[in-house]
Amino acid sequence: MNILDAMWQVPDFGEAVITSLLCVAAVFAVLIVIALLMGLLNKVRALDEKETMVLQDGTVADEDMMAAILVATIDYRKERKEDIKVISCKQLDK
Repeated sequence: MNILDAMWQVPDFGEAVITSLLCVAAVFAVLIVIALLMGLLNKVRALDEKETMVLQDGTVADEDMMAAILVATIDYRKERKEDIKVISCKQLDK
């Protein structure tokens, strides 16, 4: 009889239930540790916080303004075929 056969022999139903419950408890313990680690990682809000962008002229750019600047910059670069730098941006009211 080899050692693995002796290790997995269970003499009665009670010990089999206890062994199964210990294995299930070990799996749930590992899952709880993983859930706690993921919860701690989600507490890091550095990537979730929206940063306010302030241009050189003091204008605070929101998401819509940044999208407009990006589209205008891409269009201007395609037209001029040279590198460009956005220095200022103004929002025109209707």
